[in-house]
This record gives sequence, structure tokens and C-alpha cells, in this order.
Amino acid sequence: MRVLIVEDEPVIQKGLVKMVQRYPVSFTAIYTADDGEAALETIQKLEPHLVLTDLRMKRMDGLDLCERIHRDYSHVQVAVISGYNDFQYAQRAMAYGVKRYLLKPVLQQDVHDMLRELISGMTGSIIPVHKYVDWAEQLEQHIWLLQRDETNRLLDERETSGLFEGLNVFSMDAVLSDCLQMIVDRLERRGWKPPSRCCGDVKAANTKKETMLAFVAIINGILAELQLTRKGNYKDPVEEAKAFIDKHLAEDVSLEEVAKRVGLARTYFSALFKKMTGETFVHYRIRRRMEEARRLLAVPTMTISDISIHVGYEDYPHFTKTFKNLVGVSPSEYRASFGIE
Repeated sequence: MRVLIVEDEPVIQKGLVKMVQRYPVSFTAIYTADDGEAALETIQKLEPHLVLTDLRMKRMDGLDLCERIHRDYSHVQVAVISGYNDFQYAQRAMAYGVKRYLLKPVLQQDVHDMLRELISGMTGSIIPVHKYVDWAEQLEQHIWLLQRDETNRLLDERETSGLFEGLNVFSMDAVLSDCLQMIVDRLERRGWKPPSRCCGDVKAANTKKETMLAFVAIINGILAELQLTRKGNYKDPVEEAKAFIDKHLAEDVSLEEVAKRVGLARTYFSALFKKMTGETFVHYRIRRRMEEARRLLAVPTMTISDISIHVGYEDYPHFTKTFKNLVGVSPSEYRASFGIE
């Protein structure tokens, strides 16, 4: 979601920018303008969703700006922040569709309350932020893994999940722009920056369907570019994780450590590992440790206690119990089957 702050006093303008930046729901862009004419140019070029404006400014003042916005950009939500306690100004501003009228000086809480009301007016209800953050994070995970089918499934499920239910086209534009920025940011933190040619803005279209189609096209472009960049050099994260576990059986490596190593979130990695291998991370590690123990028990020069430590068990009784539960016999009985005393 994009917001424009129109204020001719530099100190006040900077202060309002900081207050907006501290709002719990981050904006994709915060623009500024010194007067109404500059503000109109910004609205025409950059399509902000919210405008916070002063009234008394040089060239075009705030009331004229409110009138122009009301006439030509009725979908833009407007609030006035003014130092003039004049009821006539407030009346005129409200007649031009202004939603809130705040008197300077304003506190951060006043600005945040106002933003909450404006966003609520745009969406019909305030969309729970965690819903689309989770959705964007899952999309990024599937994109990173080049899982096109899973990516398409998530894109298709947004209707059945009700993710954008109640949003108008402009609010949907804002939410999808936020999601796209989150996806790009997460990809960049992994060390890959999508080319600008495949990351255009999700501009508001005539319908929500057209807006979603534009977003889907961008996601498909990112997927195609990532696949082209890798050119067969991609490592399967589950196979990479298994190789790491196998190499460090003697160490008590955690799920978090392995997930971080392959570049995935802990919960997502855990679910992916279970889905791809048919067993949990813990069960896989235990099974591989016991398989290695069976191999080493056939080596006469190694003691059972040494083998226990070699596969990550400092507690010898725990090792023998785990081995018997999985193999069906104790380590000494298993070794005896090879004729080794």
C-alpha cells in the first residue's frame, strides 16, 4: 500500500514520515510533496492509496487538492492534518470526501488511529496481516525450490481460502504489492535478486481478476528467471539435508541447524522433509545412526562403546536400547551373528 504525505514544512513532513513508517503494517512506498500541484503530479504518476495533506500551502492549497482528488481520484482515501482550527475548513474538507481531520500538533497514536480507519474504509474490514504474510512466505519457499505446481496451487487457493474476500480492487492491489515486495526481499536475502524486467508493479486494474492475473504473470516471470539462472546447478534441499545429517551422525545437529543450512524456514523444512522422505527429521537421523552402527558392528577392531560414540550416543545404555528397538536384537547379539565375540 502506498501513501502520500503533503506538507510544506520540512520538519513536520519528516516527522509525519517517521510516524507512518512506524505503523505496524508497513507501506510499500511513502511519497512526499510540498504543495498541492506536486501532490497531483505524484498521484497521477505513482497512484498512492492514501493521502495525508496539510491545508495551507503555496501554489495549490490542501482544500483545492482535496477537491481535485474527490473529483478525479475518488478511490484515494484522504485525511487532513492542519494547524487551523477552523470549522469551515473542516466542513469543506468533509464535503470533498475527506475521512479524517486532525489538528496539529499530532501524536503518533493519532496518526496510527487515522491510518487504521482509512485502511479499514478501503478494505471493508482490516485484513489480518499474518494471513497474507504466511501466504507470501509459502509462495517464496515454493519459488525458491522451483516447485511450479505447488506455486500454482497456492495462487489458485487464494479464492477458496478467502484471502482477499471483502477487498476492493485498490486494496487488492496494495496487498499484492506488499506480497510481491516480501517475496523479492526474501529471495534477495538468499543471495538471488530477480531481474527488474520480471518484477513490475502490480498496478490497480479495472477488476480484481485483472489485478490477480498481473500478479500471477510476475510470479511466473520470477520462476522462469530463477530456473534459467540455475541451469541445472540447483541442489535439492532434502537431499542436501540428508547428506549433511549422514556426514554428522556423531554430532547432535538440530532441525533448526539443518534447515538454516539448506536455506529454509524450520517449520517448512520439517514438513517438506516428512513429505519427501516419509519420516520425520528425528526418525531419519535415528535410522541412519542405527544403520551405521550395524555396519560398524561387523568390524571386529571396534568396541561397541566406541561404535556408540561414533554414531552420536554418549549414553551407552540409551544406544543399546535404541538399537534393540529398531533392529530387534541388542548390539552384542547382532555382532555375535557375525561370529565376533
